[in-house]
Amino acid sequence: MKVKVYPGFAKGSVKIPPSKSILHRAIICACLADGKSTIRNVTFSDDIKATINAFKQLGIKIEKMDNALNIYGNGKLSFFGDEVIDCKESGSTIRFLIPLFCNTKGINFTGKPSLLKRPLSVYEDIFISKNISFEKKDNHIFVKGEIEPGVYKLPGNVSSQFISGLLFSLPLKDFDSRVEIIGNLESKKYVDITIDVLKSFGINISEKNNIYFISGNQTYKSCNYSVESDYSQLAFFAVAGIINGDIKIGNISKNTLQPDSVVIDLIKSMGGKVLKERDALRFVKSETSGVDIDVSQCPDIGPILSILGAVSKGDTLIFNANRLRIKETDRFTATNEILSVLGIKTNITGDSYIIHGSEIFRKGTIDSYNDHRMAMSAAIAALRAEGPIIIERAEAINKSYPDFFEDLQSLGIKIEYL
Repeated sequence: MKVKVYPGFAKGSVKIPPSKSILHRAIICACLADGKSTIRNVTFSDDIKATINAFKQLGIKIEKMDNALNIYGNGKLSFFGDEVIDCKESGSTIRFLIPLFCNTKGINFTGKPSLLKRPLSVYEDIFISKNISFEKKDNHIFVKGEIEPGVYKLPGNVSSQFISGLLFSLPLKDFDSRVEIIGNLESKKYVDITIDVLKSFGINISEKNNIYFISGNQTYKSCNYSVESDYSQLAFFAVAGIINGDIKIGNISKNTLQPDSVVIDLIKSMGGKVLKERDALRFVKSETSGVDIDVSQCPDIGPILSILGAVSKGDTLIFNANRLRIKETDRFTATNEILSVLGIKTNITGDSYIIHGSEIFRKGTIDSYNDHRMAMSAAIAALRAEGPIIIERAEAINKSYPDFFEDLQSLGIKIEYL
């Protein structure tokens, strides 16, 4: 699908979808609990559908409503040895579920080619050391054997999803376990989110000095859970308001653990006007200046912050950005290529790049790289362009935010579907 987004001033209010990170975790916990759980504030993106369907394959009853889920767990997972779990393109689904679903009968995981190319060597190394079969092919992954309680050592520079995957599984084992992190833990707040959601469902995990202590023989408890709004999605409309708009965003959790909530302070540090209005924030067109931005803990907002930096005075440095390379696409390279199409000059050095600010973006055609965050970043850039921007493979937004273009249109932005 191609979408043409026209320049314009975006004005109005928008409701941000729920946090995909938190929603994945809540669904998993509810499916592991015994009894009925209701999860509210749900958006059925492609990634979330992948997690839901994985548990349905194991016989978990899940009822979909307009923006909620009723999940009827039975306290255990049943395997038959012929399951093929299609994770689509969801890194969260495959990394959370591999240690949870591995069993003595064996299970296959599949997904889109781009997903199966993403790093999984952390699990492969762990499984080999524990005598668990782990066979990675071009079109599927086969695992056979059960995760046992014990000590697991992981490097801190890997995706936090591997750590979270172990934290879902190990509380169900007969004995206590530890997960020890070697070196500095990147994206630590995502592990904090996992522990917080687990606590809501009756599972307790403690941490000290980068060591996570997991008691065995714990039981997931059913509960009612409401998912807070997603700061990584808020970032798109926050930047839209700052570069050419006046956008009000409500229903924002103030006491969030989401690492992408740092976008508010980063926008302010660049001179962006962020106004508080009761339970909402307004993002108003501002003259901004470049700053240095460390994205090691918030890689998902790296691309949209680069769009803001590109129309700010002076230079913006994006550093500690290596994690952008191991997402749905190589976002490090894709961001710099998109900025080039938009007429913005950048300089790349190692895991950093400098963006030389400009007044306006050039019009043109941009490939989304089949990456939802690249597609949405390009659409926001169009608001401050000299002419319309055509986005190819724009359907990539369905991975996380199916209503993105409709929400952008509601703010007065002209969009054509080609």
